[in-house]
Order: sequence, then C-alpha cells, then structure tokens
Amino acid sequence: MDAAIKVTPKMPSTFNEFMGHLEPRDETCVAQLQAVHPLKQSELNFDQHRHNLNMQMLRKHEGLAAPLKIAMELKAVSKVGHLPFLPSTNVARDVLTGRDEMIEFSDIFNLEEHQELMRQPHAVMEKVLRM
Repeated sequence: MDAAIKVTPKMPSTFNEFMGHLEPRDETCVAQLQAVHPLKQSELNFDQHRHNLNMQMLRKHEGLAAPLKIAMELKAVSKVGHLPFLPSTNVARDVLTGRDEMIEFSDIFNLEEHQELMRQPHAVMEKVLRM
C-alpha cells in the first residue's frame, strides 16, 4: 500500500463526544474522564433528604410535637449499645426510619462490617477498657 494513502492512527487530545449539561468545562481528556455525574451527590444524600422532607410534612400536618417525638426516639435508639463483642444491627432505628422493609446490597452480599462473627469476649473487653 502506498505511504501517501495510508492514514496513521493517533489518539486525540480531547474527547468531545457529548454535548449538553454533562459537558465539563475543562477540555482535557483526564478532566472529562474524572467528571462526576450531577446526580451522584443527590443519591448520596437521598435518605437524609427524604427524612427531612417527611419531617417537614409531618410538622405541617401534625404540628411540632410529632417530628420532635420521632427525632427524640431516633436519638435514644442510636445511643443504645451492646457489648463490644456482640454485633449490632440497630433494628429499632431501621424500624423507625422505614428501612426494615427494604432489601439492600448489604443484606444480600454480607459486607465485612456486617459479618456475623463471634470474637473472644474477654479479649475485646480488655481492649476496650485498655487493660
């Protein structure tokens, strides 16, 4: 094949494949690859945002006492603890927030922090009490 006809492949310095609201302001490839989706932050704060909206609606319909009662119950439930060597699932908090009826990733794929394992009680208590 003639060298004048052959096209040499080369990597472009920028990718401008998409236009619209997701286009980053920086034109370099690295910046476009590291751009985060606008909904990422919204998804991270979804539970807190939903809880705040529910408390605002409850306050409008029931008055100030109802959301205060739920807030005090959630605070009291979050302070309940077990001995350090026992796993804690905090079922009461899940019931109050309505998460007891949801099946999540951690329910199916047992993550390390949710694993049910029995540790030696005496060793754990000595570590907690710094003995």
